[in-house]
Formats: sequence, C-alpha cells, structure tokens
Amino acid sequence: MIITNYGWSDYLYLFDGWVAKCAMAIPIVGYLILFNDTVSQHLSFNRLADENILGFGLSPVARLKLIYFGLIFLGSANILYRIRRPFVFKIGTDQFDYVENALKHFTVSAYIDIHGLIRHEGHHTLHGKYYDAEYDAFLNLALGHKGDRSQRDETTADWTQAKSRYEGLLRSMLIENFFRNNVKRRLWLSGCILLSLLGYMLLFIPSLDLFVKVLNISLLRAL
Repeated sequence: MIITNYGWSDYLYLFDGWVAKCAMAIPIVGYLILFNDTVSQHLSFNRLADENILGFGLSPVARLKLIYFGLIFLGSANILYRIRRPFVFKIGTDQFDYVENALKHFTVSAYIDIHGLIRHEGHHTLHGKYYDAEYDAFLNLALGHKGDRSQRDETTADWTQAKSRYEGLLRSMLIENFFRNNVKRRLWLSGCILLSLLGYMLLFIPSLDLFVKVLNISLLRAL
C-alpha cells in the first residue's frame, strides 16, 4: 500500500528552501568564522539583552556553534536531496512544473518509456488508467501510421499535431509518472527530513535563548 501523503514534493520546503540552499556554503566559510575569536567575541547582545549581567542562557560562543552546526545539517540535507532525489525533480520540483516542462521538452521516446513502465508495473493513480487504443492513436500521429509490415510511414507523422490533439493523454501519463517517482527512495527522503529538522532545531535554540533574554530584561526594566 502506497502512503500518498509521504512524498518528496510534500517536504521540499524543509530541505530545498532558500535557507537550506544558502547553508551549502557554510562548510566552506563556516570553519573560519567558527574559530575566529574576533567574531565570537562580538556575537553578543549586551545592549539588546544585557547578556553581560544575566546569569543564564547561552554564551556567544555556544550560540555561534549552534548556528554553525544547524546550518551544516541544513546544507547536508540539501546536498543529500540533490544527490538522491528521484529523476523527475530535475525536471520540475512539483507536479505542475514537471508536467509543463515535460510537455515542452519531452520527445515521443520519453512517452514510450513512461507507457512501458506504467503497463509493466501497473498504475498507481486514476491518471494511469488510460486506454491503449488512445495511446496507439497518439503514436500513429506522432510517428506515422503503420504499414503492412508494421513499418511506420514517417511522411504521415506530425509531432506537433500529436501533442496538441492528445495533450490530455500526455498529461495523464506525466502525472502518473510524477506520482510513482515522488514516492520512491523514501529512506533517503526520511534522511533529508531528519537532517533538516535537526538543523532547524539547532537554529531555533539560539533564537529562543535571545527571545527569553530580551523578554526578561524588558520585564525587569518595566518593573
């Protein structure tokens, strides 16, 4: 049984957002920042939160380390996604983009391969329940009609007209293909989700620490 709500496209915001993409650069420059004493000494909020007089919370160095390792986890999740993502995500990151880009750039051979997979492995959505007769009619127009010896008459082929007339069929095939790929390699998907959640948690801790300190000093000043 396929769990339809656990696919790559449902979690891209975690490990392929702008934060995760920028975090890929952290391993290159982060080491120099982390162990730069000048940076760590100035990463404090004495004016905003009076950290120098508060007796709790993270030190500037601890905060910097959490941010650094949080970005490392996020960058690793994005790198893992780019290495192990299903092939369809190189064409489009969601169903709509994939279908539109495929309709523009796919050749008839790509649809032949998709049809073969659907018929060999079975359909996973209602979009895969199209009629073979309609598919054969599409091939006859795209590649030319078959003659007596099963050879196609290329002079009758019209790829542009085939795409236009059978666009509904092609969209159904592409939607089915995106779905079946979207739910593949779920072990790698789980790894990307885990890494990204760890990264966001490590980034959240310094933010929460600063919020509590600012709230605490604001209340003390108001009393």
